[in-house]
Order: sequence, then C-alpha cells, then structure tokens
Amino acid sequence: MSDTNITLSIMTEGWHTYQDKLSEALAPLTNEQLALRAAPNLRSIEELALHIIAVRAGWYHYCLGEGDDAFGAIAQWQEPGSPTRSASELVHGLSVTWQVMQDALARFSPEDLQATFEDEDNGEKYMVTRGWVIWHV
Repeated sequence: MSDTNITLSIMTEGWHTYQDKLSEALAPLTNEQLALRAAPNLRSIEELALHIIAVRAGWYHYCLGEGDDAFGAIAQWQEPGSPTRSASELVHGLSVTWQVMQDALARFSPEDLQATFEDEDNGEKYMVTRGWVIWHV
C-alpha cells in the first residue's frame, strides 16, 4: 500500500468516526431542536446537517461523477423552498452520502487523486483535482 493510500485510509477512518458521532447526535432530536440556532444569524442544526449532506452529494456526484441520479438529487436538499427534514431523514442522508464517499475513497488510487475536473462557480470555470474535492468536502 502506498503512503497516499495509507494516509487516505487513516483519514477515512477518522471521518467514519465523525460520521457515526454526528448521526448519533442528530438521531434523537425533535423538529423543534433541529430548528435551534446558536445565534439568530447562524444556521440551525438542521441547516448545518443539510449543508453537510448536500455538499457531499453535490461535489461527489456533479464534479466527480459518483453515485446515481437519486444520490445527485440529495444535493438539492438545502436549496431554498426544500422541505424540512426530520432527524431520521438527516441521519439517512448522512448514511447514504457517506456510503458513496466511502466506496469511492476505497477505490481511489494515488493517480486517481491527481485527476482534474472542471467545475463552475457563478459562471466562472476552474479546474480542481479529485484530491482537492476530497479535502474540501
């Protein structure tokens, strides 16, 4: 196993632990608790979870080409006008996105991490590496 794969394996293990802890913390929350904010100008607990879930799906599906169309649709969960999600839906979203990420991470070689992809932000196109996307997400 290369140094890159060992490093990625160690990071993935840490992310898995974080995934489990986050899911455990969200699971018992009521809709009222999910709506709580640390301050009025900050995201609610639900909005924070939705952001994590949607960003995972968006970057992995639309940029890296991972997952099916149903997985890609999860990227829309945080869009304005989207329905409120229950704790069980958020935990499911975390699980689904984590599984796609974990499957991809187990498959990527050091060369795969160097592959570049075109992305767009506000009409401006730029290049990112697969490794950068993994780090970013």
